[in-house]
Amino acid sequence: MSKTKLLAGVLLVFMLLTAQVGVAVAAPLAQDANITGTIQDITTETDANGVTTVLVTLEDDQGVIQTVRISDVTADELGLFDLTTQEPDLTQIGQPVVIDPTTVNPDEEPTEEDVHPIAALLAAFFGEDASIVNGYHEDGFGFGVIAQALWMSQNLNEDASSAGLILEAKQSGDYSEFSTFFDGPVPSNWGQFKKEVLQKKNNPGVIVSGQADTETDEQQLQDEQSQQKNGNGHGKEKNNGKGKGKKDK
Repeated sequence: MSKTKLLAGVLLVFMLLTAQVGVAVAAPLAQDANITGTIQDITTETDANGVTTVLVTLEDDQGVIQTVRISDVTADELGLFDLTTQEPDLTQIGQPVVIDPTTVNPDEEPTEEDVHPIAALLAAFFGEDASIVNGYHEDGFGFGVIAQALWMSQNLNEDASSAGLILEAKQSGDYSEFSTFFDGPVPSNWGQFKKEVLQKKNNPGVIVSGQADTETDEQQLQDEQSQQKNGNGHGKEKNNGKGKGKKDK
C-alpha cells in the first residue's frame, strides 16, 4: 500500500470521527431552540405572593399545542401583556410569536394540603373539594353536622354548594337565607331545619358503606353523628329510681 493511499485512509477516518463529534455537540443546541408558533390564548395567574405570570398557549407548525409560562415583564416585552393595565393583549391571538426558552418559568408542583381522612371521605361522596370540607371541621363543626349539612345542601340544590351557608345558619340561628325553599314559615332552629330538609335515608352509613378507607373512619363519623344527637347531655337513665322491691313477708 502506497503512502498516498495510507494518508487518504487516515484522513477519511479522521473526517468521519469529526462528523460524529459534530453531531453529538450540535444535538444539545437544538434543545435550546426558540419556542415558536401561533398564539391561541393569553391568560394570567397571580400567586399568593401577588406575583403575576402570563400563560401563552400556542400552536407550532406541526399542529402541536403547548402552553408556556413567562413573567409579566417578558410578556410585556413581547407585546402580549400591558404592565400598566395588568391585562393581556388579546389582539395578539392568531399572531406568530417567538419565545426564548430561557425566559420560560417552570410550573410549580402543586402542594397537597393535609386533610382529615373523614373530610376526604365526605368530599369524595358529595363531589366537593376536600380542603373545603376540612375547613368546615377546622371552623369547629363536627363531621356529623358537616355530613348533615352536605346532605341538606344536596337535597336543596342537588350539589354541596350550600353546605357552608347551612353551617353558618346553624351557628347564627338565622335561616332566612333559605326562605325561598319553604312554602310556610321559615325554620327558626336547627332541629326544625333538619326536619324539613333532611331525609331519613341521609345517614353516615350510606356514605361510609363500601367507601371508608378504614373501620376507624367509619366509626368516628358515626360517633360524631351520635354525639350530635345526644350532645345536650340530657340522656335518659334507664332506671329512674322507681324500682319495685319485694315486700317482706
